[in-house]
Amino acid sequence: MGELYFSVPQMAYSMPAIATLVVGVVLLCVRRRRLAPRAWTLGVAGLAVLLAGALADLVYVALLPQLIGGGGLREAKALLAATGLLFLTLHVVGMSLIIAALLATGGPKQPWDQPAPEPRPELG
Repeated sequence: MGELYFSVPQMAYSMPAIATLVVGVVLLCVRRRRLAPRAWTLGVAGLAVLLAGALADLVYVALLPQLIGGGGLREAKALLAATGLLFLTLHVVGMSLIIAALLATGGPKQPWDQPAPEPRPELG
């Protein structure tokens, strides 16, 4: 029962992030035609990596009491360090892909999609 006092709030804390990432993937899929293919691919990949990290974190938090319960302090520290590094790496890769997607949506250097206005006649 004591494990539930730890696991349930942590799992509830993860749910909004997972829901946000799922909605983000759905919105990108709906707007696929309006986005550049490279931007869309990078955006979906970034959100997928972040979603995989959030789901792995959810499973990890649910199993953490069982994983630490049988081992000693040294094993628990090693497990926490390894999983922390894994989740940090997933977060950095996911955010990097999303930033790359935003940069890939940049428009052309010319500010106008139409021809330049004709010059005005000189006065007087």
